[in-house]
Parts: sequence; structure tokens; C-alpha cells
Amino acid sequence: MRKILIICFAILVFGISAANAQGVLDKIENILNKADRATNTADKAAKTGQKATSLLAKKKGTEAEVATTKTTLKLSGVNFAELKELNEKLQTAKGVESTKMKFSATGSTIFLQHAGSTEDLLKVLQKTNPILFADKNIEGMDDGEIAIKPKTKN
Repeated sequence: MRKILIICFAILVFGISAANAQGVLDKIENILNKADRATNTADKAAKTGQKATSLLAKKKGTEAEVATTKTTLKLSGVNFAELKELNEKLQTAKGVESTKMKFSATGSTIFLQHAGSTEDLLKVLQKTNPILFADKNIEGMDDGEIAIKPKTKN
């Protein structure tokens, strides 16, 4: 009889614990559902906002419409100090937005993002550094690329 009472008591205690645990799990599930609904609402609002922004952003003649041009400046026969000094000058040149340089003993490159065409950039560079960008040092020019080889004084 005693064993039956202990078993009944244990079942009662475990049953209550299981019911409490199920209640906690239900609360967690409700919270997760609310979070999912909030995320879905935020996503819908973001999509609506993007559509509205894209409709308003298509105005002609704004500064945002001005495209940037990418030009590669290929240099041969320059050392690292000269390349670094040139890169610093290019960063401050009118119309140049950003530069990225790569050095190699055989030929270095500077990647430029700038406003205007490659020819416009060359004109600005000739004003910035007339000795290096003199006509005699230019080996080639094409859309998006300028090749420079400084002539040595012999």
C-alpha cells in the first residue's frame, strides 16, 4: 500500500512539473511567433520604402547621377617612394575620388576613381605633376587606361 501511495505521489509531482514545463514552452512559442510577425511586417515596410525611394530618386540633373570613371594608371621605371608620393598627389587632385596603388619592380599601377573621362583626368594630372605626365613620358592612353614611362636623363 505504501508503494502505491509513493508511486501515486510521484506521478502527481511529475505530472504537475510536466504541465508547468509545457506552459513555459507555449509561452516561448508565442513570443517567437510575435517576433516572426514583427520581422515580416518590417520586411514589408522596407520593401515599400525602397519602392518609394526608387521612384523619388530618379530625378535628372542631380549630383547623384554623375557617374564615376575608373582609370588604371600604369607606371614603369618608378621606385616605391616615387609611387607613394605620386599616389598622395593624386588623392588631392581635382575630381579624383579614390586611389589604390600596387607596386612591382617591373611595373606599378594606380587604380583611380574620378569624375569625367580619362582624357580629362590626364589634363588634371599634367597640371598636378607636369614633369612626370609630360607628353614625352606618355606611352599610351585609352578609355580607362594611361601608360607612363618616365624618360631617364642620359
